[in-house]
Amino acid sequence: MFLSKLTLNRINRQAMRLLGDFYSLHKAVMSGFEAYREHTRVLFRIEPEERDGVVHILVQSKVKPSWALPGVVNSQVKEVHPAFHQGGKLWFRLRANPTVTRNGKRYGLVRDQSLEEWLRKKEKNLGVQFHSMSIVDEGYITGSRGKESHRLNLKTALYDGLLTVTDAQLLEKSLTQGIGPGKAFGCGLLSLARG
Repeated sequence: MFLSKLTLNRINRQAMRLLGDFYSLHKAVMSGFEAYREHTRVLFRIEPEERDGVVHILVQSKVKPSWALPGVVNSQVKEVHPAFHQGGKLWFRLRANPTVTRNGKRYGLVRDQSLEEWLRKKEKNLGVQFHSMSIVDEGYITGSRGKESHRLNLKTALYDGLLTVTDAQLLEKSLTQGIGPGKAFGCGLLSLARG
């Protein structure tokens, strides 16, 4: 698995365009994988921390990308081999698209309690138990698709906290597949660090 860290200058016009439209950002990220006929799952997240007008985007993929994006001032790529053990404690970060489906249509969740419940319901399938988490309801992000500028809205929330591994294999699978909907648009990337 490969993890890329892209550094963008927010003042750059091309970078502003990418950061302001999640569909354009999706296309730009996927351009790093043009050498591969069939793309495997690519997950990415704009990091919330910003210093001196610099923004970081993390990209996780099964294949090594080739970066030449407009507005990117630096790109670092490293190969990682995550290994987990049952009972291990890890810090986590996840930007997600927490939704509920009613009558075949998805609706974004808005209450803090609903946002937490959405993630906690996934514990068993993720192979983890969440102990603590802070949640930032980020509202809606937007994008435009197609020549007719069809507007898209996506509800996002940022989760940070501590978890315990209950099933290492399930967690590995969750890490590579991503969590929840909106994966193509900057949601679903689970980042983990030793606790």
